[in-house]
Amino acid sequence: MTRRIMVVIVLVAFAVVGTWFGAPKVLRRMAFFHIHRVDVVGNVYLDERDVVRRLGLAPEASIFDPLGRVRAAVAGIPGTVGRLASVERRFPGTLLVKIVEIRPVALAAVNDQLALLDSRGRVLPFDPARVPTSLPVAERDSTTAALLDRLRQVDRRGYDDVQSARPDRGDILLDLGNHTVRVRPNADTEILRSIAAVRSYLEANNRKWIEIDARYDGRVFVRKAKA
Repeated sequence: MTRRIMVVIVLVAFAVVGTWFGAPKVLRRMAFFHIHRVDVVGNVYLDERDVVRRLGLAPEASIFDPLGRVRAAVAGIPGTVGRLASVERRFPGTLLVKIVEIRPVALAAVNDQLALLDSRGRVLPFDPARVPTSLPVAERDSTTAALLDRLRQVDRRGYDDVQSARPDRGDILLDLGNHTVRVRPNADTEILRSIAAVRSYLEANNRKWIEIDARYDGRVFVRKAKA
């Protein structure tokens, strides 16, 4: 290979690299690559338009613009798990925004209005009227909310049956309509599974009951209905 050919190859390589790194600056000004659409995935309670507004996109934002600021904005949206958020480019002019909302576990009265609570008893920035829900009604209490979250994970059917939950003389009382379940605030998954097993047994054998008392280690007491 002659020296002239080597020089030509080097010059071509520099030209290609320069074009590659300079292209975004040129393409950014082209209307074809402006962001014309934002697709939001994962929102149930949050309004898609509110999510897009939080991105703070300029009218002529380009698909080639750095995404660091947009990703930070998505990660900071209240009511979502920031570390699970993501933003992706879809050429020629679409952004795909993925969010994961914090799951509500109960409804509570806050300032004379219903609000959604997370598993720590914190009020979520969601409008309960936006999505029809049959969540249990609870007081704004972190211990009760945490218990409901454990119950939801262990016994979804049992959780769905709970109409309301509240602290009661140091315990937590779960109201199932015609039945009640009394547990300690720190009831673990084993106790919650035991309650589910007892309920299944009572139903399978057509046993009428009023209350299940699961406050004692290794024992579950059933108060039967009068004949």
